[in-house]
Amino acid sequence: MSQRGLEALLRPKSIAVIGASMKPQRAGYLMMRNLLSGGFSGPVLPVTPNWKAVLGVLAWPDIDSLPFTPDLAVLCTHAKRNLALLEALGAKGCKTCIILSSPPEQFADLKACARRYQMRLVGANRLWG
Repeated sequence: MSQRGLEALLRPKSIAVIGASMKPQRAGYLMMRNLLSGGFSGPVLPVTPNWKAVLGVLAWPDIDSLPFTPDLAVLCTHAKRNLALLEALGAKGCKTCIILSSPPEQFADLKACARRYQMRLVGANRLWG
């Protein structure tokens, strides 16, 4: 297995939460809450068109508007958006991505996209406690 992207995956300096939310029952809220309360010391970049800020952190409406490329992105959105979001992250230069939810029929397309941008991809359907 290639070493490509492992540093950004295991020791990211910045994390984008795609699909960040202020709704407590959503994965994007839980991910933001856990990152902010869990001691991560780097920038956390919530990405959502629905909120100006998430848990007190300025939010960005889309991946293109992020002020810099995150080391790691976590997709907390509906699975139908996965491929388009992964494409946008790859174009932005992001090298690692965790996908929380995806149907098995998406895997080949997601894997091909990740290869095209030389991204390390973790998931889908694996969430660690």
